[in-house]
Amino acid sequence: MKTTTLRQHPVAIALCQALFPAGDKLPAADVDALLTTLDQQLSGHARLRRTLLAGLTWLNQRYRLAHGRAFRQASPLQQSRFIEKLGRTPVSGKLLRVLCLPFKALYLLDEDTARATDCRPPVQVPAQLERFRWQQQICAAKDCPEDQRLEADVVVIGSGAGGAAAAYELACRGLAVVILEEGHYYDRRDFSGKLSDIIPKLYRSSGATVATGNATIPVPVGCNVGGTTTINSGTCMRTPQAILDQWQADGLGAFDADSMAPWFQQVETMLKVQRASADAVGPIGDIIDRGAAANGFQQRHGLMRNAEGCDGQGLCQFGCPTDAKQSTNVSYIPRALERGAFLYCGFRADSLRRRGNTITGVTASGTGSQGQPVRLSIQARHVVVAMGTLFTPQFLKQQGIRNRHLGRHLTLHPAGVVNGLFPDQTLGNSSCIPQGFGVSDLAEEGLMFEGGTVPLAGHGLFSNLYGREWIRHTENYPHTAYFGFMIRDTSEGRVYRGPSRGVPLIRYRMNRQDFRLFLRGIETLAHWYLDAGAREVQIPGPHHIATLTSKADLARFMKQRHKPADFLITAYHPLGTARLGASPEQGVCDPLHQVFGYAGLSVMDGSCVPSSLGANPQVTIMTLASRAASRLAERLLSENDDQLATHQQGECA
Repeated sequence: MKTTTLRQHPVAIALCQALFPAGDKLPAADVDALLTTLDQQLSGHARLRRTLLAGLTWLNQRYRLAHGRAFRQASPLQQSRFIEKLGRTPVSGKLLRVLCLPFKALYLLDEDTARATDCRPPVQVPAQLERFRWQQQICAAKDCPEDQRLEADVVVIGSGAGGAAAAYELACRGLAVVILEEGHYYDRRDFSGKLSDIIPKLYRSSGATVATGNATIPVPVGCNVGGTTTINSGTCMRTPQAILDQWQADGLGAFDADSMAPWFQQVETMLKVQRASADAVGPIGDIIDRGAAANGFQQRHGLMRNAEGCDGQGLCQFGCPTDAKQSTNVSYIPRALERGAFLYCGFRADSLRRRGNTITGVTASGTGSQGQPVRLSIQARHVVVAMGTLFTPQFLKQQGIRNRHLGRHLTLHPAGVVNGLFPDQTLGNSSCIPQGFGVSDLAEEGLMFEGGTVPLAGHGLFSNLYGREWIRHTENYPHTAYFGFMIRDTSEGRVYRGPSRGVPLIRYRMNRQDFRLFLRGIETLAHWYLDAGAREVQIPGPHHIATLTSKADLARFMKQRHKPADFLITAYHPLGTARLGASPEQGVCDPLHQVFGYAGLSVMDGSCVPSSLGANPQVTIMTLASRAASRLAERLLSENDDQLATHQQGECA
């Protein structure tokens, strides 16, 4: 079957008609318009186009094998029934889900679909923004006509939670700092709420980073100035004292309350941390508050967040359109540049310059103003690697750094979600912050409950439904309550080099202890919803959604044999792959964050966090980086003083 466009492809047309029939609120899809848009988006992406066409051929032949004729020749009812049945099979169901993903995404991102499901209108982005002097110190690779050579005291690779905090601290001490960032710089004009535009800009691999093991766990990370802080929910928690006590007992330094309090306070002041308001949290806070109270939970509260003046547009994971959220592109990076640092974005660090086991700088590359490769060579006294938990170990291994802990000890804070259906209540999911309420009674046991509302696109794409069932599910978005939990995991994974530098291979198996805790989270949340008046409780999984209407249903569900792969598990907090240790036998970096065996090289990001936290980690990462950068600055400035004194003595002689 040879066709030039998807718009003319009979299987694509038949599939869209089967996927998107008319519902009570949603009209049947405009198939011609949808496929025309998809054709436009695939223009210039020949490989993706071939893959999609191969999937359509597979679907056609799969139907032919089962029914003796082509899929496109079947009636709409037969097509719908076939897709629904195929979606429940273990192997073909996964292939079908991948095939349908781009079609579903376009349907969900359509403005008519959003309006029909009570979603907010598109964000009104400013036509222009005030220019600041510090922006003159941003150099994008695309603006560079030729290779460049620089000298600095410190190069910081990465602009996320760790790198930005370190760069700010170093620049405040008067050191010459260069920040390297592979991603690009965006401001709030770019944060339009149009996910099809934003996700490829802000997310590495468009959010397709996953850990595999006894479950497939998405681990989305950022690639932009601001890193993952630009796309997180803004929750700010201090490191639990029990964790700090353990680190201190392990010989990692003075992590007592008196020593750490000033550093936490400094970070929280920079981020303008305050408790989420009830208005910003929305109705989900009241639902969870009622349900948790009915089950005897006492520690119910708005979460601490870094979003002063938040207007609750619910787009925290896609760049804040008002700059209320103090991600590092809004907070630390501008302050570092004001103090003399320089930011080079669109440059990927390629190699460390070295003299034996002493690191003397970095070389990086990007795409220049004429589309040509440009190289950046920086000579420096010290290099801080802050590429993130998934990429720091890959980079260090490629530079010949050898340590048996490098890339190991990965923890993720696996997160689960339970939904509640409240047909008589409009929850305003697109008009509230995605994560603003928490229940922490079980935090010391490793179970922290936090909101986790997703946008309409997530609501639709996370489900494995098709046809009329999927349309009904989509129409119920305004009445579907989302809430989740994360566990302080004892399981550990590992990061390997993937097929390309931008795609790591992540392996992680949830152990029995953690899975028992995960199931406890599922059961607890389900009880809360039922006691808060939910008509249905929905427990989503990759193959089906378990629907419960009573506590008897829940008891039967919990008695069944379950495995991690039965549930929708996500993770947002990878940590530990270049962890701190008292010696090379215990970790990759010493308590001052310097890589064992290498002078002039430190790590200051989530990879050096020694253990799972059980708390959202950005404040921990920023605190550790600020603390370590301060000590690094003291040492480098002391060396300056010694060199000056030696020089002066020489002149006097």
